[in-house]
Amino acid sequence: MVRALCLTAAGVLAAGCTGGAADRAPAAQRPVTPSAEPSSPQARPSPVPAVHSEGRTRVLEYGDLVVRATPESSGVRTEIEVANTHERDTTYSVRISIADGEGWTAYNRFWLQDVPPGETGRDAAVIGSKDMGPVPKVPKIYVDEFTPIVDQR
Repeated sequence: MVRALCLTAAGVLAAGCTGGAADRAPAAQRPVTPSAEPSSPQARPSPVPAVHSEGRTRVLEYGDLVVRATPESSGVRTEIEVANTHERDTTYSVRISIADGEGWTAYNRFWLQDVPPGETGRDAAVIGSKDMGPVPKVPKIYVDEFTPIVDQR
């Protein structure tokens, strides 16, 4: 059941983050493939994704996850933040896709390891490249996977 909730949440994220079906990249390019099941059996209500702009940066807020995507000449600088609301250290597997809605799609997997309770884990990477074609001026953000793995020790 927890796996089904994760898959449902990831599907909602991919479908709802950009504001329209015309903006979505093909599902085949954004598979929902959790690599590990969450170790916490407690189901939390699904948050509602919110997307806004801060200058050239697109920002997706989804519960404990915040993703910022800024177009650069070499790709899209993507920064993630995850607030650990669990009572133990938690590792997060997060796969983010960035797209332009017209065929340009790139992704990256982030691993935030051993984030202490009450702290925020952060990571950043440039996703995609200009070799793929023009970098999206208004990047569309998709969360293909968001898996917390709570430390059992």
